[in-house]
Amino acid sequence: MQKSILIDFEKIKDPYSGLGQFCAHLKKYFDKSDLHPRYWIPGKFQKLAKKIPFILPKSEVFHAVHQDSPYIPRSAITKYILTIHDLNALNEQTQFGSGEIYKKNLQKKIDRADIITFISQYTQSEVAKNFDLKNKKLQVIYNGITLGDESMAPSKLPQKPFLFSVGTVLPKKNFHVLIDFMKILPEYNLIIAGTTFHSYAKEMQQEILDCGLSDRIHLVGTIDEKEKLWYYQNASAFIFPSLLEGFGLPVAEAMSLGLPLFLSDKTSLPEIGGVDAFYFSNFEALHMKEVFQKGMQTFSIEQKARLIARSKNFNWEKAAKQYLDIYRSV
Repeated sequence: MQKSILIDFEKIKDPYSGLGQFCAHLKKYFDKSDLHPRYWIPGKFQKLAKKIPFILPKSEVFHAVHQDSPYIPRSAITKYILTIHDLNALNEQTQFGSGEIYKKNLQKKIDRADIITFISQYTQSEVAKNFDLKNKKLQVIYNGITLGDESMAPSKLPQKPFLFSVGTVLPKKNFHVLIDFMKILPEYNLIIAGTTFHSYAKEMQQEILDCGLSDRIHLVGTIDEKEKLWYYQNASAFIFPSLLEGFGLPVAEAMSLGLPLFLSDKTSLPEIGGVDAFYFSNFEALHMKEVFQKGMQTFSIEQKARLIARSKNFNWEKAAKQYLDIYRSV
C-alpha cells in the first residue's frame, strides 16, 4: 500500500526567495518519484491554517521543509520530519518574537520530530549547542545548485573588470565593508545583486554616493537567472563577506564556474568553500586587500578545477534522493 506523504511547500509561492527555490528544485525531482508525495500549498485558507494546524490533510509522513513552518501534525502516528536551515532568527530581530520565544517554539518542533535534517554541518552544530536534540536521528543534506545554460548580459555593462556578489542586501550580509575595500582597489568595479528593500541597503547607497564611488559600486537590485549567470561568467572573482549563513548558495554557484572565491571565515562558509577558497579573518580594508591580491596572484588552474569538482557535491537530484530515502525509512 502506498505511504501517504505530505510536504509543506508553502514557500514555493515566493519563487525568488531562497526557500522558494529550495521547494521548487526538490519538487522537480519529487514529481518523478514512485512515492507520489502531496504538497501543502495553502491558498485562501492560509491564515486559518496557520492558526489551526490540524487543518492539515492527514498523512503518514509530514515534512516541514524549514524551521519556521507553522504546521505541525497533531496525530501522534504521523511521522514528522523537520529541516532546519539556520538559526539566524536568534541573531536578528524578526517577526517571530524574542529569542527566548523563538527558542521555545523551535524546541517544541524538535521534541515532536522523528528525524531532523540540516543543510550544513555548521547548522547542525549550532542547533546542538542551543537546543536539546534528545538523541534524535539527524542527517545533513546539502542544497543543490542549478544555474542553467543560457546567460544574458545586463542592459548596463560594467566599465572595468568587476567583482561580483549576490544576496538580499541586509545587515547580516555585511556588504557595507566592501565600500572601504573598494576605495583602495581602484582597478575594479563591484556588482552586488539582490533586493534592496531594507534600510541597510538605502544607507549603503547613500554612503557609496558620499564617497564618490557610485560609478564603481553598483547595487543592481533583483536580477533574473540569465543575468546572474552572465555576472558569474564574466566576473574576475566572487566576494562574499557574510556574517550569517546556514549554507551559502551563491558560494556554491560561483564555485561551479571556477571563480576565485573570497569569503568571510564565519559560520558555514568555510564548510562550503573548502580549502581552495580565500578567507577574510577580519573586515579591515587593508587586510581584505592583502587577502584579495595574494589570492588573485596565486589562484591556479588546478584550484579552479578542484572548485568545479567540489561544486558537484551540491546537487538537487542527490538532495531529493536523500529526502525520498528518509520518507521511505520512517
